[in-house]
Amino acid sequence: MKAKMDGILDRDEARYTITNIQRFATHDGPGIRTVVFFKGCRLHCPWCANPETWKPEPELFHDDSLCTGCGRCQKACPAKAIAISAGKAVISRELCTGCGSCVTACLNKAMEITGQVMTVREILAEVDKDRDYYQVSRGGVTLSGGEVFQQDPVPLLQALKARGYHTAVETEGAYGLEKLQQALPWIDLVYHDVKHCDGKKLKQFTGGDLEEIEEHLRYLKTTDVPVVIRVPVIPGFNQGDLEDIRFYVRHLGFEQMQLLPFHPMGKGKWHKLDRRYPYEQTPMMDKEILADFADEGTRIGGQ
Repeated sequence: MKAKMDGILDRDEARYTITNIQRFATHDGPGIRTVVFFKGCRLHCPWCANPETWKPEPELFHDDSLCTGCGRCQKACPAKAIAISAGKAVISRELCTGCGSCVTACLNKAMEITGQVMTVREILAEVDKDRDYYQVSRGGVTLSGGEVFQQDPVPLLQALKARGYHTAVETEGAYGLEKLQQALPWIDLVYHDVKHCDGKKLKQFTGGDLEEIEEHLRYLKTTDVPVVIRVPVIPGFNQGDLEDIRFYVRHLGFEQMQLLPFHPMGKGKWHKLDRRYPYEQTPMMDKEILADFADEGTRIGGQ
C-alpha cells in the first residue's frame, strides 16, 4: 500500500513548465474544455501564434508600449541584461535568465515572465474549477503547446484520467515515437498537425522532419484512438498545396482533415520577445477562401 501511495505522491508532484491555462475553450475538443499550454517546441514555424512556447525555460515578455524608460528594471537586473536606449528598456536576450527581478521592479507592468513551473497538483487545482462544465457539456482537458511531448505528459494524463476527465492532446509530431506510445493509454483524442507533405519545404520553413511525423501518423492508424488531422493554412507556404496535402492525408488512411485559416493574433507576442514577425503585413485569412475545400470530408475550423 505504501508503494502505491508513494506513486500517487510522486505523480502529483511531477513538474511542468506551463505558459497558460485557458478555461472555457470550445475549439480544442468536444464540449467545454480547459487547455493547458506546455512550454518547449523543436519546431519554429514563422506564423506561430505561441512563440513563447518555443524555449523550454521561462522567458521575459517586454511590452514596449507600456515602458517609460524609468530605469528601475535596469537597476534591479542581477544579470545586467537591461539597458535604457531612446527612452525605452532594451533587453539582451543572451544575458537574460528570466529571474523576474525586473517584473517586480517595473511599476507599469511592462515586464512579465511567461512560463511557470507547476506541479500536477497545482494544474489539477485549476482544472477542477470547471468540473461541472465538463460533465454537462461532455468536455474535458486538452494539452497543447508548444509541443506537449517535449515534456513527459504521462503523470498529468494519468491524474486527469483518475478524475474521469476526457483528455485530448494537440501535437506536431516533432519528438520520438516512444513518447507517444507511452502516453496513448491515457489519451482519448489526438489532434495531429500536418503542415505540409513536401519534406524539404517542411524542413525549410519549420525545422520539421516529415519522416518522423509520418511515423507517428502510421502508428496512430494502428490504434483505436480517434485522430483529427489539422492543417494550418499559411499564405506562401501551403495555401496552394492543399490538394496535395489532402491526397497525402488520405494515403495515410485518414478520412478527414481540418483546415485552420491563417491568423496573425500571435504578432504581439513576437514583439514582446523582441522577435521580428515574418507575417507582419499579412492580413487574417477569410475562411471563405477555403470554401471549395469544405467537401469530400474536409472541414474548416470547428472541433
